[in-house]
Amino acid sequence: MILSLCSGIGALDYAVERLLGQRVILYAEKAYWPALVMARHFPDAKNLGDITRVDWASVAVEHPEITTIVAGFPCQDISHAGPRGGIGGRRSGLWAYVATAIREIRPGFVFLENVAGIRKRGLDVVSGDLAGCGYDLEWVCLRASAVGAPHHRFRWFGVATPSNPNRSR
Repeated sequence: MILSLCSGIGALDYAVERLLGQRVILYAEKAYWPALVMARHFPDAKNLGDITRVDWASVAVEHPEITTIVAGFPCQDISHAGPRGGIGGRRSGLWAYVATAIREIRPGFVFLENVAGIRKRGLDVVSGDLAGCGYDLEWVCLRASAVGAPHHRFRWFGVATPSNPNRSR
């Protein structure tokens, strides 16, 4: 089952549901409008709210069925169009909470999405944090139009799996 973090409107979640044949059971989305969209598209899933206030160790114990985490963490500090504060910026810094969730829950799959600018403003941190959690990361940059979006900007997609599969769920 899927835990979605920094869910937005759930586009990546929907794709991963279709890919793996799993369903979103929990999500963490603080923003009002995206949370409404998530509630509409995933009516049986529970919103945990603000990712910074969730006790991930408790979630791991209460939901051992979570095998996949999906996260499209904020891009504003990573984007070429934003303030360029990098992965430690006020918004993009939510990555640290995504990493904590991964460390506590130990899913078999982690699917990530962000802007292509992450390659220069945070990929080293994301890759290092995942390695520190015992995960290997593979990633690619694709034009958004390659996956059905109505624009040609490049997006970064990452998939992480346990370095030692016996340590995951």
